[in-house]
Amino acid sequence: MKGCLFVCLIGLTLLFALLLPCAALSADEIPDSVSEYSSALAELMKSRDRQSIEPVFEAGMKTTSRLQAVLPSLTEEQYQQVQHEMQGFVVVRQQDEQSLVRPNLSFFGSLAKKKGTNPDRAFFDIYERTEPDGNGQFPAYVRAEPNQETGCTLFGGKQLGDLYRGWLSFRTANPDSYANEAQGEMDAIENELRSGICSCDSADATAAGLQSFVDSFPNLPMTPKIKDRIASIHAGTSSFRFKCKG
Repeated sequence: MKGCLFVCLIGLTLLFALLLPCAALSADEIPDSVSEYSSALAELMKSRDRQSIEPVFEAGMKTTSRLQAVLPSLTEEQYQQVQHEMQGFVVVRQQDEQSLVRPNLSFFGSLAKKKGTNPDRAFFDIYERTEPDGNGQFPAYVRAEPNQETGCTLFGGKQLGDLYRGWLSFRTANPDSYANEAQGEMDAIENELRSGICSCDSADATAAGLQSFVDSFPNLPMTPKIKDRIASIHAGTSSFRFKCKG
């Protein structure tokens, strides 16, 4: 009996010895694009010449989705390394909460003023107004609910129209600069106007906000759709959820 117990203990010891290296290797690798971004930013910071910072920003944006996916499984040492190398980006992981990797727009706005070009400054001005640092993962026109991963859309007032006008002006003046981000922000606003249903505001305020957009942009292809939504609000047949909590 004692011999059998001894053999079993030896077997368990060997099993744990085999499993420990696997556990040590279970953490994901840091994407190569993290160091590529860090190097590009360091070169820009050393330069004394004004130049477009778009290539550096794009290098950072290229790694956000991959990094966000592996962030929860990185070791603490890797996590701290990523935070150091991704200067200019907010990198956050919290237990039981969604990991977040997004640009720090105050950082890039300041960098654009110091080292960038006119398109850089114009881009980060409207980008920071649309995706403010203090609103987490949400754009300015979405009001986040505490401790939730959802929010309601601020259809009332003129904010959606003002932001859309800002992006339209930027795209018109700088068609070759930050094209993906600019078009993406315009598409997101258009999508809310066409199909968003969770309104922070009352029915009357929502209809008034949509009407303000229609008055500002009467000839857009999506304007008839927005007019239909306004009519449905007045008729009481809208699919909107008013004073919605997300």
